[in-house]
Order: sequence, then structure tokens, then C-alpha cells
Amino acid sequence: MSKLQGPLNNVYVIHYDFSDTSVDEAIAQFTDMCKDLTQVGLEIDVRASEQESLLVFVTAPRDVLRLAVYDLRVKDYFHSITQEHPDAAFSDCGVDGDFEAEDLLSMYHLVNWSKANGGAAITPGYGKWENVKSIFPIHNESANAALLGHMSTRLFLGSRDLDRIRDLFGVKVAFYFAYMQTYFLFLSFPALTGVYAWLCLPYYSPTYAIITLLGCTVFLEYWKIREVELCIRWNVKGVGRAKVNRFGHSEQGFTRVTYVMRQLVQLPFFLFAFLCLGVVITIVFAVEILISEVYEGTYTGYLEYLPTIALAMSLPYINSFLEDAAVALAEYENHRTQDEYNVSVSQKRFILSFIANYLPILLTAFVYVPMGDTIVPYLEGALKQILGTPAGSQLGKQSFHQDPDRLRNEMIALTVTGQLSDMFEELILPYIMERARNWYRRYQIRNAYLTSFEAVAPDDPTEKAFLSSVRRQAMLPQYEVQEDIAEMVIQFGYLALFSPVWPLISIGFVVNNWIELRSDFLKICFEHQRPHPTRTEGIGPWVSSLETLAFLGSISTGAIVHMFGTSFTEKERVGSNILTYLSEWSSWWTLPVTILVSEHVFLVLRAMVRFMLQGIGSEFIRREKENELNRRKRHWDMQVNMSKVEMEPSTLEKPRTSTMEDLLIED
Repeated sequence: MSKLQGPLNNVYVIHYDFSDTSVDEAIAQFTDMCKDLTQVGLEIDVRASEQESLLVFVTAPRDVLRLAVYDLRVKDYFHSITQEHPDAAFSDCGVDGDFEAEDLLSMYHLVNWSKANGGAAITPGYGKWENVKSIFPIHNESANAALLGHMSTRLFLGSRDLDRIRDLFGVKVAFYFAYMQTYFLFLSFPALTGVYAWLCLPYYSPTYAIITLLGCTVFLEYWKIREVELCIRWNVKGVGRAKVNRFGHSEQGFTRVTYVMRQLVQLPFFLFAFLCLGVVITIVFAVEILISEVYEGTYTGYLEYLPTIALAMSLPYINSFLEDAAVALAEYENHRTQDEYNVSVSQKRFILSFIANYLPILLTAFVYVPMGDTIVPYLEGALKQILGTPAGSQLGKQSFHQDPDRLRNEMIALTVTGQLSDMFEELILPYIMERARNWYRRYQIRNAYLTSFEAVAPDDPTEKAFLSSVRRQAMLPQYEVQEDIAEMVIQFGYLALFSPVWPLISIGFVVNNWIELRSDFLKICFEHQRPHPTRTEGIGPWVSSLETLAFLGSISTGAIVHMFGTSFTEKERVGSNILTYLSEWSSWWTLPVTILVSEHVFLVLRAMVRFMLQGIGSEFIRREKENELNRRKRHWDMQVNMSKVEMEPSTLEKPRTSTMEDLLIED
């Protein structure tokens, strides 16, 4: 067996593509890379990869890796991330990592960190490393299979299961699965209450809305406590203090005013995105009107929502385009650390996702349905001017019927189609792409489209299967955990903002997330490169996004219950056109009062939940505080004892008596 095949905790792979570079330039760049890597004590082995590219296996000798792990622990101690100081006796020989991801984190630092911080500064796609497509650790396929088999037999993931994910993929990925598990358990509550509301309560029930908001608040406050527990358990509390400068960050000529001015650029961008999506959604509504008012064939009730389904299927691609623009804006803002950059990208993703996913429902709820009898005639007139009046058409001959069920149907179409579209994009499409890549690879082999390097240096038979796996991994996309967290946050928003519209929505979320919890792990293992085991203190700025959605949910659900739970029922009861108009006017006039009351009810509920949960607290956190107090006491006692030992010889000396000569000298 080749040394490249194990152990995997001291190996990183650099995928170097020289297809668009001249031979002399490629040799010079490759020589510089080898020089930078060897300067930090790393060893190099090179193998051929797909077409004109190389796999550079970077291996750390045991003593180099042990010292890197020890240095990282010392740094954590200096920044108060951990309270246990490393043993000074190991300062020369270092220590082994406690788990695989800890060793790989030090390997990542040795390869990626700047030279000033002790790394080789190999950053894919930046500067002179534009031809470096990626750097990644190799998947531990046996450990992946074992953990995947274990997870498939578990209904819920406990702390030890999360520890195993942390040991394999690092803290950031483990926090995502911890959040998913907590969120999945929470969804069982609105699923049960949703069934009850659907069967026993009236449509747009205020009781169900209040219960759901209470559940969302309890979930958020509990998750904050859970985050602190896991931070302590995984020794990452305060890890943001130890972050190094992000590659590409420039301090030269970059004042605070420049930083603020660059951030202001996002305001017109968000306005532009809002206007563009508003136009697209308006066009979708116009097409729906055309189908419902003109088309007289069969399946009218289903075809009417076809544009909405098409919009839901296109939302992931719209989001992807907007998120690329958000990433470009975050790059332009020149953030110092990777964490600050991630916060900026996450905030922009949240705002854009909010616009793209919720704007259709908000327009339907507060513009299209309640004001349809005013807006639709203008749209019908525009359609008549553009298309004319088809023979036999009812366009303009029938009054618009305000149907509150339309909002429910709109939400079902968006959420169900969105869930199916996400599942296709995350599971089925990558499988198809992987099969296509394998077919293309076999086609190349059959037609002898191999590089001259492969022809000269064929694979060693003992490495053939291993190299085939690594080549496949090199062609896979990198895993970005922020995208999966964003998906769950958007799902939470549907529940917090629109739960009274369709109480059964949470049942679909429960089923989807049980599959998602396991399919995401499968996706990481087989459809993406192994992620860098970077550390974080939780799910980052997404907690603020969740709190924002919960607060906006108190406004949205209050308004929806007010508009659809009372106004339409009242108009059906009064019957008269004048009374209907007065009822509608009264409904709009009292809407701000309802929103104000709903908002304050939420604030009171949140304050009560926080008080109760903080009073209950966490036994794990209490024990940790006690342990911290005991550690400080032992450290103090040790310092006192050492001081006594140092002072003891001087106290035993005979008191000095001054002579006449001494007194004369002192005078």
C-alpha cells in the first residue's frame, strides 16, 4: 500500500490544472508551489489527474503535524478559547490530535494560511494560484460508511452522534447537523397542532397562530442555549477571536469611511433585486389571470397555478444568480477575516432569499386577493390591448371573485414545488451529473484521450483504485454548509410568517427534514469534496435571521388572520354592496391595531420564554462554570504555594544589623 492511502489525517490534495497555461509558466508555478510547501516542512507526491491537471499530495511528517496541533492549542489558550493550558513539556515534540478533524485542521492551516502565520499560502483561484482549482482533504470512506450506516438506524441524533460528525468533518458541519436535529424535533410540535387546527379550528385561526409563534420562540431560545452547550463541549467558545486575516484583505488606503461607503452599495442592489423580482411575480399573476379568465377548457383549476409552479421551480436558479452577486459584493467590501466575510454573505443571502421566496405570497395576501377587484380590471385592459379579445372569451365580462383560498393554494404550490425542486437539485441532479462524468471519463479512456503524463507514468497497480477515487473527488464541487443552513432558515420563515394559511405545512417539513438530515450527510460523502474542518461558534448570523423572521411572523400572521379570518367572513355575512364596502374599509382601518397587538403579544411571549428558559438553564453549562471556578482556584493555590516556597529561604536568614560604616555610607 502507498503511503498516500493512509493514514488520511496528515494528507491534503492540491488539484493543479495547467491546461490554460504555457509549459514554461506551468513549470515555474509548480516549482514555486513545491518550494512554498517544503518550506513549512511538508512533503510532496505528484500523480496525474484528469486531462491536463495534476494531483499534488501534500503530507505532513508526524513531528511537523504534532507541532502544528500543539501550536494551535497554545493559540486557543492565549485567546481564552480553552481554559486548559497545553503542557509545556510537549513544546518541542508537539501532540497528536484528539480526532481526525483536529489533525486535518492543522493540515489546512499549514497549506492555506499565509506565510506570516506559518502556512504555505496556497489559496485556490487567487493571485498566482489561479490554476489551483481546489485544495481538499481525502474522504475517509470507511468512516463515512460506518457513520452513514449508524445514522440510518437512528431516529434522532444524540450528542455522541454529533461528536462523531465533528470528529470526521469538523465543528462547522457538526453545528449544522445539530441545528437540523433540534429544528426537526421542534417541528413535531407545529405538526401536531397543525393537524388539530386543520380538523377542529376555523381557517386562519388566531389560536393556532399564537401557538405557532410561541413554539417558534421556544425553539429559538432553546437553540441559543444549545449552541452555548456545544461550544463548550467542542472547545470553540470565542474561537472568532483567533481568526487570522482573510486572503485578499487589503488595509492599504482602506479607511473606515471607505468600508462604510462600500457597504452602502448593497442598498441600490437590493432595491434593484426587489424591483426585478416584483416585475417577474407581477407577470406571473398576469399570466394566471389570462388562464383563469380566457381559457375555458378542462383542468382550469390546475392550469391556473401552472405559472406559480414554474416560478417556484425557477426560484433556486434566481436565488443562485442573486447569491453570486451577493458574494461579489462581499468581496468588494474587503472584510478582514473569513468569519466577517461569511457574516456579510449570509446577511445578503437572507435578504435576497426573503425577497425571492416570500414576496409572491405577501403580494398575493395583501395586494392581489384583497385588491383584486381593483387591480384585475387594469390587467385585463392591458391584456386586451396586447392580445385583443379572443372569440368566445369571457375577458372583461366577469367580475373578479375574491377567494381567500387562493392564498392557501398559492402557498401550497410554492412550498411543495420548492421542496421537490430542492430535493431534485441536491440528490437527483448530482447523481445524473456524476454518471455523466463517469461516462465521459470512460469515453476518454476508450479513445486514448489521456495526457502525455499518464502515458509516460501509468498508475501503480497498488494505487489504482485509490487514485481513481481521489480523481473523482477532485472533480466534485466544494461543499458549502451556509447554503444548507440558508435553506432551513427559509423553511422556518414559511412557518413563522404564513402558518395560519395552511396548518399542514409543518407535516411536509417534518418528512422533508427527516430525509434531509440523512441525505445531506450522504451528499457530503459522495457528491462533494470533503469540507475543510474549520471551526465556528454556531450557525453564525443565521440566528439573527431566525429572530428577525420570528418577529416579522408576529406581524405577518396577525395581518393574515385579520384580513382572511374576519374580513371575508364578514363580507359574506352582510351581503349588501354598501355594507361590504364598509366592512372592507373597517378591516383595513383596524389592520394597524391588529398588527400592533400581535407584535406586543409576541414580545411578551418572548420575554416570558427567555425568563423561564434562563431560569431553568443548562445543567451542562452549570457544571462547566463550576469546573472553571475549580480550575481557577487550583491555579491560584498553585501560585500561592510557589510564592511561599520562593520566599521561605529569605525569611530564614538572620536579620542584618547596620554598622557605623554602613550608616556613614547611607548618609
